[in-house]
Amino acid sequence: MRAAALLFLLLAAPQAAPQAAADETQCDPCRLASGGSFRVLAPPDWDGHTKLPLLMFLHGYANEGADVLADADVTGPAGALGFLLVAPDGQSGSWSHQGSPSQARDDRLFLHGVLAEVKRRWPVDTRLVVLGGFSQGASMVWDMACFAPLGFSAFLPFSGGFWERMPTACTAPVNLRHVHGTADTMVPLAGRAVLDHWQQADIGRGFAIWRETDHCTAPPERRVHESGLECEVWTCHTRRTLELCLHPGGHEMEAGWLEDGLRWARGASAR
Repeated sequence: MRAAALLFLLLAAPQAAPQAAADETQCDPCRLASGGSFRVLAPPDWDGHTKLPLLMFLHGYANEGADVLADADVTGPAGALGFLLVAPDGQSGSWSHQGSPSQARDDRLFLHGVLAEVKRRWPVDTRLVVLGGFSQGASMVWDMACFAPLGFSAFLPFSGGFWERMPTACTAPVNLRHVHGTADTMVPLAGRAVLDHWQQADIGRGFAIWRETDHCTAPPERRVHESGLECEVWTCHTRRTLELCLHPGGHEMEAGWLEDGLRWARGASAR
């Protein structure tokens, strides 16, 4: 209850006017007064004043935000499409989503804190704020989309979903595009046990929850993209869009898939 109250106050409080002055935006890493850190990379051609769409991207297990900023498959698409890239640091390389082996921090509250601080320091175009992530970072994206989606216009998880115990329902309709490899053995589509205590959930069962939340009753449209993804696409009664995109590979993410996703997010957020 205390965390929920803090989150409400954080989101409801008036935001200070964004400042793009050099002394405001220079921090490596940036730190929250409440604890935790994140890194930021602006597009290479940014003029320092124009509002920017935002991509917050969550790293996989045992990594940190610096690894995201060192990954050309993330920085390339974000920079080319003009996104401000934000890379938070998980607690000890992990994320505290529902079912996670780590519950060291309230990461829903933390990520909303990062979002609020970025908005304070940088001129963010709040119409296009995307939360993406890979592997366990993608599991945290599913958790945020289900339980704390306020402030994000679209979600882009890659190779990670719910863990058991799965939610029975999510809080609000969302735009979500999930990408997964059919040969992934680290996070199989059907889920798997992790040691003796934890369980990755079935991606298909998870998508049934998204379809119910978004009120998607019609059969999906099937699309094949030049990037190699084959997607099932639901356009839902809530005017939200869901996509489940598969590729024949394993536990991986390619720049083209993220670029496709950011273009999708731009269109979905404009509806």
